[in-house]
Amino acid sequence: MQNTPAWRRNLREASFRGVPFYVDVRDMETGRRTALHEFPGRDIPYVEDLGRKARTISVEAYVLGPDYMPGRDALLDACEKAGPGRLVVPWTGEVAVVCTGCRLRESRADGGMAAFSLSFAEAGEAATPAGSVSSSRRADYRADNALAVAGRRLDRDLLRDGMPAGVLSDALMAMRSVADDVASYRSVYGDPSGLAGHVAALSGLSLSGFAALSPSSLLLPFFGDSAGIPASGHGQRSREMLSVARATPQVTMPAGAGRVRTVQAENRMAIAAYQRQAAVAEAARSAALSAPESRREAATLRADVCDAIDGVLDDSRDDAVHTSFTDLRTATVRALSESGGSAPEVITVRPPVVLPSLVVAHRVEHVAALDAERDLLRRNAVRHPGFLPAEEFEVLRRA
Repeated sequence: MQNTPAWRRNLREASFRGVPFYVDVRDMETGRRTALHEFPGRDIPYVEDLGRKARTISVEAYVLGPDYMPGRDALLDACEKAGPGRLVVPWTGEVAVVCTGCRLRESRADGGMAAFSLSFAEAGEAATPAGSVSSSRRADYRADNALAVAGRRLDRDLLRDGMPAGVLSDALMAMRSVADDVASYRSVYGDPSGLAGHVAALSGLSLSGFAALSPSSLLLPFFGDSAGIPASGHGQRSREMLSVARATPQVTMPAGAGRVRTVQAENRMAIAAYQRQAAVAEAARSAALSAPESRREAATLRADVCDAIDGVLDDSRDDAVHTSFTDLRTATVRALSESGGSAPEVITVRPPVVLPSLVVAHRVEHVAALDAERDLLRRNAVRHPGFLPAEEFEVLRRA
């Protein structure tokens, strides 16, 4: 190791949105934006400097192995996901980018390998972003980071090299259980058909394929796809991701266990930690991207997500986990404070006597009385709209 050149020691594993891949070549184009001015009768031109040109990165990547397809699909999903993501290349570390092009090549001659030609542009940030959009995007980026940190820890802690088939089989079974937990909540996934495909791929994965692929690349597809979910659906997705986190099994070390049973327990602990951390990160992401129906819903989401993140922080002694989830907590609270501040307020009304629901709604919302009545009936499960008793009812007040 002492004879290894410094540049080689500093190389990092390549990944995009936490999905690992191999890379031999990276090209980057940069420079200055200019406007060339040439004047009549003057031999010397003038070049006006308009600022730095946006950096573009081209990567020749590949995923290989006997069961390379789950890794291929995970990288495709990462490239097609909306918004900026974190790109790690061996030579320059991490950078926030948007994938502007993805070309996949597979051939019979190169069986067991998928080659990608990837194009990225640096993400940057809007010159005059709206506060709520900026906060939700910042939380989205923090969730990507937390997910990547959880994946790196799983890849580090899961023991597979030199382990007998029983250890690999037990770890693969635990990962399939994670997939089943996520699949039981349909709204957590942007594309249900894609979820079914990932479940089938993991179910059919052989032990040799499992040994060849990074564990995080197998589990990430079950957590990292929220594309296509509208803002109105992110609140439900956040609550169901919290349910996935609560479903994390409690693994204990068996007393007097031998080497094999000890490794099996340690691997199950690592997988359980990833399930909890990934689900909490996605719950925070969706909470930040949601459009709360009311200030009360925003406050409830904020409290539930913060409690879940605090649980992750209490259970982990990893510095990277603490930093990433603390940053995610701050960004999520800020995003929900802004979205909740602009949301309607839930108030309690009490008719003085038995009244029709429309009359009660009109006293709350003069202009939007029909909308208020629909909310009152739905929120309180009113059976007879024409006869509201003199009891307390909840209803949204938009103004």
